[in-house]
Amino acid sequence: MANWKVLILGVGILGLVAGPAGAQGPPINTETAFVTGLNGAAFQAFALTMKKSKLLKDGSKVPDPMDREVRVVAVPLMFPYELVPNRLVVGAGMPYLDKALRLTRDGIRQTLSDRGFGDLSLFAKYQLLQRDAPRRTTRVTFKGGLKLPTGEHEATDGEGSLLPRGLQLGTGSVDYSAGLIFTHSAGRLGINADAVYLFNRKADEFEFGDALNYDLAVGYRVYPSVYGTYPSPYATVYLEADGQFNRKDRVGGQTIEDSGGHTLFLSPGVQYVPFGVLALEASVQVPILQALNGTQLGTDFVFKAGIQWLAF
Repeated sequence: MANWKVLILGVGILGLVAGPAGAQGPPINTETAFVTGLNGAAFQAFALTMKKSKLLKDGSKVPDPMDREVRVVAVPLMFPYELVPNRLVVGAGMPYLDKALRLTRDGIRQTLSDRGFGDLSLFAKYQLLQRDAPRRTTRVTFKGGLKLPTGEHEATDGEGSLLPRGLQLGTGSVDYSAGLIFTHSAGRLGINADAVYLFNRKADEFEFGDALNYDLAVGYRVYPSVYGTYPSPYATVYLEADGQFNRKDRVGGQTIEDSGGHTLFLSPGVQYVPFGVLALEASVQVPILQALNGTQLGTDFVFKAGIQWLAF
Protein backbone atom coordinates (compact mmCIF):
# COMPACT_ATOMS: atom_id res chain seq x y z
CA MET A 1 0.00 0.00 0.00
CA ALA A 2 1.34 3.39 -0.95
CA ASN A 3 0.15 5.30 2.09
CA TRP A 4 1.53 3.99 5.42
CA LYS A 5 -0.70 6.33 7.43
CA VAL A 6 -3.73 4.65 5.92
CA LEU A 7 -2.19 1.30 6.83
CA ILE A 8 -1.83 2.32 10.48
CA LEU A 9 -5.47 3.38 10.50
CA GLY A 10 -6.28 -0.05 9.08
CA VAL A 11 -4.49 -1.67 11.99
CA GLY A 12 -6.63 0.33 14.38
CA ILE A 13 -9.80 -0.75 12.62
CA LEU A 14 -8.80 -4.42 12.50
CA GLY A 15 -7.25 -4.62 15.97
CA LEU A 16 -4.29 -6.37 14.28
CA VAL A 17 -6.38 -9.39 13.41
CA ALA A 18 -10.13 -9.51 13.77
CA GLY A 19 -11.25 -6.29 15.36
CA PRO A 20 -11.01 -5.07 18.97
CA ALA A 21 -13.17 -7.90 20.30
CA GLY A 22 -10.78 -10.49 18.85
CA ALA A 23 -7.39 -8.78 19.00
CA GLN A 24 -4.56 -11.27 18.60
CA GLY A 25 -1.20 -10.92 16.88
CA PRO A 26 0.23 -13.28 14.26
CA PRO A 27 1.61 -16.64 15.52
CA ILE A 28 5.31 -17.01 16.30
CA ASN A 29 6.28 -20.02 14.18
CA THR A 30 3.18 -20.51 12.02
CA GLU A 31 2.14 -18.40 9.05
CA THR A 32 -0.98 -16.23 9.26
CA ALA A 33 -3.47 -15.68 6.44
CA PHE A 34 -3.78 -12.00 7.34
CA VAL A 35 -2.12 -9.48 5.07
CA THR A 36 -2.77 -6.34 7.15
CA GLY A 37 -1.12 -4.52 10.04
CA LEU A 38 1.69 -6.36 11.83
CA ASN A 39 0.87 -9.37 9.67
CA GLY A 40 1.51 -7.59 6.40
CA ALA A 41 3.68 -4.49 6.69
CA ALA A 42 5.95 -4.63 9.69
CA PHE A 43 9.71 -4.93 10.00
CA GLN A 44 10.34 -8.32 11.60
CA ALA A 45 13.49 -9.48 13.35
CA PHE A 46 14.18 -12.33 15.74
CA ALA A 47 17.06 -14.34 17.10
CA LEU A 48 16.95 -18.12 16.72
CA THR A 49 19.28 -20.51 18.53
CA MET A 50 19.38 -24.19 17.57
CA LYS A 51 21.43 -27.00 19.08
CA LYS A 52 22.05 -30.47 17.64
CA SER A 53 24.09 -33.01 19.62
CA LYS A 54 22.19 -36.31 19.58
CA LEU A 55 23.36 -38.84 17.02
CA LEU A 56 20.35 -40.82 15.83
CA LYS A 57 20.40 -44.04 13.83
CA ASP A 58 17.05 -45.12 12.42
CA GLY A 59 15.38 -42.96 15.09
CA SER A 60 17.34 -44.25 18.10
CA LYS A 61 20.16 -42.46 19.91
CA VAL A 62 23.60 -44.03 19.45
CA PRO A 63 27.10 -43.12 20.71
CA ASP A 64 28.93 -40.57 18.59
CA PRO A 65 32.68 -41.32 18.39
CA MET A 66 33.30 -37.77 17.15
CA ASP A 67 31.16 -36.16 19.90
CA ARG A 68 29.68 -33.71 17.41
CA GLU A 69 27.69 -30.65 18.44
CA VAL A 70 26.14 -28.13 16.07
CA ARG A 71 25.00 -24.68 17.18
CA VAL A 72 23.30 -22.22 14.87
CA VAL A 73 22.37 -18.64 15.70
CA ALA A 74 20.22 -16.98 13.05
CA VAL A 75 18.87 -13.43 12.93
CA PRO A 76 16.45 -13.24 10.00
CA LEU A 77 15.43 -9.74 8.91
CA MET A 78 12.06 -9.56 7.15
CA PHE A 79 10.47 -6.62 5.34
CA PRO A 80 6.88 -7.32 4.17
CA TYR A 81 4.89 -4.62 2.37
CA GLU A 82 1.14 -4.51 1.73
CA LEU A 83 1.03 -3.81 -2.01
CA VAL A 84 -2.75 -4.16 -2.47
CA PRO A 85 -4.80 -3.24 0.64
CA ASN A 86 -6.13 -6.32 2.44
CA ARG A 87 -5.24 -8.50 -0.55
CA LEU A 88 -1.56 -8.75 -1.56
CA VAL A 89 1.67 -8.57 0.44
CA VAL A 90 5.15 -8.82 -1.04
CA GLY A 91 8.40 -8.85 0.86
CA ALA A 92 12.03 -9.79 1.20
CA GLY A 93 14.16 -11.35 3.91
CA MET A 94 17.77 -12.23 4.59
CA PRO A 95 19.25 -13.94 7.66
CA TYR A 96 22.52 -13.25 9.43
CA LEU A 97 23.94 -16.64 10.39
CA ASP A 98 26.53 -17.87 12.85
CA LYS A 99 27.10 -21.63 12.45
CA ALA A 100 29.55 -23.80 14.36
CA LEU A 101 30.34 -27.51 14.48
CA ARG A 102 32.45 -28.88 17.32
CA LEU A 103 33.88 -32.38 16.90
CA THR A 104 36.76 -34.58 17.99
CA ARG A 105 39.17 -35.93 15.36
CA ASP A 106 42.31 -37.88 16.18
CA GLY A 107 41.80 -37.03 19.84
CA ILE A 108 41.77 -33.28 19.16
CA ARG A 109 38.70 -31.11 19.79
CA GLN A 110 38.08 -28.87 16.78
CA THR A 111 35.60 -26.19 15.78
CA LEU A 112 34.46 -25.53 12.23
CA SER A 113 32.43 -22.36 11.77
CA ASP A 114 31.15 -19.77 9.34
CA ARG A 115 29.22 -16.55 9.79
CA GLY A 116 27.70 -13.89 7.57
CA PHE A 117 24.55 -13.17 5.58
CA GLY A 118 22.64 -16.04 4.00
CA ASP A 119 20.44 -16.34 0.93
CA LEU A 120 17.93 -13.66 -0.07
CA SER A 121 14.28 -14.73 0.02
CA LEU A 122 11.46 -12.99 -1.86
CA PHE A 123 7.81 -13.82 -1.19
CA ALA A 124 4.23 -12.86 -1.96
CA LYS A 125 1.01 -13.56 -0.04
CA TYR A 126 -2.36 -13.24 -1.80
CA GLN A 127 -5.59 -13.50 0.18
CA LEU A 128 -7.99 -15.90 -1.52
CA LEU A 129 -10.87 -15.91 0.97
CA GLN A 130 -12.23 -13.59 3.64
CA ARG A 131 -15.37 -14.32 5.66
CA ASP A 132 -16.14 -11.86 8.47
CA ALA A 133 -18.82 -11.89 11.16
CA PRO A 134 -19.19 -10.10 14.52
CA ARG A 135 -16.21 -11.05 16.74
CA ARG A 136 -14.86 -13.58 14.23
CA THR A 137 -13.17 -13.96 10.85
CA THR A 138 -11.93 -16.74 8.56
CA ARG A 139 -9.28 -16.25 5.88
CA VAL A 140 -7.28 -18.33 3.39
CA THR A 141 -4.12 -17.06 1.69
CA PHE A 142 -1.73 -18.38 -0.95
CA LYS A 143 2.00 -17.86 -0.41
CA GLY A 144 4.76 -18.22 -2.99
CA GLY A 145 8.49 -17.73 -2.53
CA LEU A 146 11.76 -17.47 -4.42
CA LYS A 147 15.19 -17.96 -2.80
CA LEU A 148 18.26 -16.50 -4.50
CA PRO A 149 21.82 -17.78 -3.86
CA THR A 150 23.33 -14.65 -2.28
CA GLY A 151 24.94 -16.45 0.68
CA GLU A 152 28.45 -17.90 0.46
CA HIS A 153 28.33 -21.63 -0.32
CA GLU A 154 31.97 -22.51 -0.99
CA ALA A 155 33.57 -21.66 2.37
CA THR A 156 36.52 -23.81 3.43
CA ASP A 157 38.09 -24.82 6.71
CA GLY A 158 41.67 -24.05 7.76
CA GLU A 159 42.99 -26.93 5.64
CA GLY A 160 41.31 -25.84 2.41
CA SER A 161 38.50 -28.41 2.49
CA LEU A 162 34.91 -27.34 1.89
CA LEU A 163 32.87 -26.95 5.05
CA PRO A 164 29.98 -29.42 5.45
CA ARG A 165 26.88 -28.37 3.52
CA GLY A 166 24.99 -27.69 6.73
CA LEU A 167 27.59 -25.12 7.81
CA GLN A 168 27.55 -23.14 4.56
CA LEU A 169 25.76 -19.77 4.66
CA GLY A 170 23.88 -20.43 1.41
CA THR A 171 22.86 -23.35 -0.77
CA GLY A 172 24.11 -21.97 -4.10
CA SER A 173 20.78 -22.81 -5.75
CA VAL A 174 17.67 -20.93 -6.85
CA ASP A 175 14.76 -22.51 -4.98
CA TYR A 176 10.99 -22.06 -4.97
CA SER A 177 8.12 -22.53 -2.54
CA ALA A 178 4.33 -22.52 -2.63
CA GLY A 179 1.61 -23.21 -0.10
CA LEU A 180 -1.67 -22.32 1.58
CA ILE A 181 -2.38 -20.62 4.92
CA PHE A 182 -5.58 -20.79 6.98
CA THR A 183 -6.61 -18.48 9.83
CA HIS A 184 -9.74 -18.45 11.99
CA SER A 185 -10.17 -15.97 14.84
CA ALA A 186 -13.14 -15.84 17.21
CA GLY A 187 -13.05 -13.65 20.31
CA ARG A 188 -10.01 -14.57 22.41
CA LEU A 189 -9.19 -17.71 20.41
CA GLY A 190 -7.23 -17.93 17.16
CA ILE A 191 -6.30 -20.93 14.98
CA ASN A 192 -3.69 -20.77 12.24
CA ALA A 193 -2.40 -23.52 9.97
CA ASP A 194 -0.14 -23.69 6.93
CA ALA A 195 1.40 -26.16 4.50
CA VAL A 196 4.27 -24.94 2.29
CA TYR A 197 6.26 -27.08 -0.16
CA LEU A 198 9.90 -26.20 -0.89
CA PHE A 199 11.24 -27.06 -4.35
CA ASN A 200 15.02 -27.26 -3.93
CA ARG A 201 17.30 -27.20 -6.96
CA LYS A 202 20.81 -28.44 -7.75
CA ALA A 203 24.03 -26.42 -7.37
CA ASP A 204 27.59 -27.73 -7.77
CA GLU A 205 26.27 -31.27 -8.30
CA PHE A 206 24.56 -31.15 -4.89
CA GLU A 207 20.82 -30.95 -4.31
CA PHE A 208 19.05 -30.65 -0.98
CA GLY A 209 15.89 -32.75 -0.88
CA ASP A 210 12.53 -31.05 -1.35
CA ALA A 211 10.69 -30.32 1.88
CA LEU A 212 7.13 -29.96 3.12
CA ASN A 213 6.71 -27.60 6.07
CA TYR A 214 3.45 -27.76 8.01
CA ASP A 215 2.34 -25.89 11.12
CA LEU A 216 -0.66 -25.60 13.40
CA ALA A 217 -1.00 -22.87 16.04
CA VAL A 218 -3.67 -22.32 18.67
CA GLY A 219 -3.52 -18.90 20.34
CA TYR A 220 -5.49 -17.62 23.32
CA ARG A 221 -5.53 -14.00 24.47
CA VAL A 222 -4.92 -14.19 28.22
CA TYR A 223 -5.05 -10.43 28.75
CA PRO A 224 -7.39 -8.61 28.70
CA SER A 225 -10.51 -10.79 28.80
CA VAL A 226 -12.36 -8.16 26.76
CA TYR A 227 -10.34 -6.05 24.37
CA GLY A 228 -10.86 -2.31 24.87
CA THR A 229 -10.25 0.67 22.66
CA TYR A 230 -7.38 0.44 20.18
CA PRO A 231 -4.44 0.55 20.86
CA SER A 232 -4.82 -1.15 24.24
CA PRO A 233 -2.09 -3.68 25.17
CA TYR A 234 -2.77 -7.41 25.11
CA ALA A 235 -0.97 -10.71 25.65
CA THR A 236 -1.44 -14.06 23.90
CA VAL A 237 -0.13 -17.54 24.65
CA TYR A 238 0.43 -20.06 21.84
CA LEU A 239 0.79 -23.78 21.52
CA GLU A 240 2.09 -24.80 18.11
CA ALA A 241 2.99 -27.99 16.28
CA ASP A 242 5.69 -27.38 13.65
CA GLY A 243 6.77 -30.16 11.31
CA GLN A 244 8.94 -30.79 8.27
CA PHE A 245 9.23 -33.71 5.86
CA ASN A 246 12.53 -33.73 3.95
CA ARG A 247 13.34 -35.88 0.96
CA LYS A 248 16.86 -37.29 0.76
CA ASP A 249 19.68 -35.13 -0.57
CA ARG A 250 21.52 -36.02 -3.77
CA VAL A 251 25.10 -35.49 -4.90
CA GLY A 252 26.45 -36.33 -8.35
CA GLY A 253 23.15 -37.99 -9.19
CA GLN A 254 23.43 -40.37 -6.19
CA THR A 255 21.09 -40.39 -3.20
CA ILE A 256 22.59 -39.67 0.23
CA GLU A 257 21.04 -42.28 2.50
CA ASP A 258 21.92 -40.43 5.73
CA SER A 259 19.67 -37.48 4.93
CA GLY A 260 16.03 -36.45 4.96
CA GLY A 261 13.26 -37.61 7.26
CA HIS A 262 10.45 -36.21 9.39
CA THR A 263 10.79 -33.89 12.39
CA LEU A 264 7.94 -32.54 14.51
CA PHE A 265 8.27 -29.88 17.22
CA LEU A 266 5.91 -28.89 20.03
CA SER A 267 6.30 -25.15 20.45
CA PRO A 268 4.81 -23.19 23.36
CA GLY A 269 5.23 -19.41 23.18
CA VAL A 270 4.05 -16.04 24.39
CA GLN A 271 3.42 -12.74 22.62
CA TYR A 272 2.90 -9.29 24.11
CA VAL A 273 1.69 -6.23 22.22
CA PRO A 274 2.33 -3.17 24.43
CA PHE A 275 0.83 -0.87 21.81
CA GLY A 276 -0.60 -1.25 18.35
CA VAL A 277 2.59 -1.07 16.27
CA LEU A 278 4.89 -3.37 18.26
CA ALA A 279 4.81 -7.06 19.17
CA LEU A 280 7.32 -8.86 21.42
CA GLU A 281 7.42 -12.66 21.34
CA ALA A 282 9.32 -15.76 22.39
CA SER A 283 8.97 -19.48 21.78
CA VAL A 284 10.84 -22.72 22.49
CA GLN A 285 10.59 -25.67 20.09
CA VAL A 286 11.05 -29.15 21.54
CA PRO A 287 11.24 -32.14 19.16
CA ILE A 288 8.62 -34.80 19.88
CA LEU A 289 9.33 -36.83 16.72
CA GLN A 290 12.60 -37.27 14.83
CA ALA A 291 12.23 -39.99 12.23
CA LEU A 292 15.47 -39.30 10.37
CA ASN A 293 16.82 -41.51 7.59
CA GLY A 294 20.01 -43.43 8.33
CA THR A 295 22.41 -41.83 10.83
CA GLN A 296 22.10 -38.09 11.48
CA LEU A 297 22.40 -35.53 14.25
CA GLY A 298 19.05 -34.83 15.87
CA THR A 299 17.87 -31.48 17.21
CA ASP A 300 17.96 -30.86 20.96
CA PHE A 301 15.92 -27.63 20.95
CA VAL A 302 15.24 -24.38 19.11
CA PHE A 303 14.70 -21.09 20.95
CA LYS A 304 13.28 -18.04 19.23
CA ALA A 305 12.67 -14.47 20.44
CA GLY A 306 12.01 -11.31 18.49
CA ILE A 307 9.95 -8.30 17.54
CA GLN A 308 7.52 -7.18 14.87
CA TRP A 309 7.40 -3.42 14.40
CA LEU A 310 5.12 -1.34 12.20
CA ALA A 311 7.66 1.44 11.83
CA PHE A 312 5.85 3.98 9.62
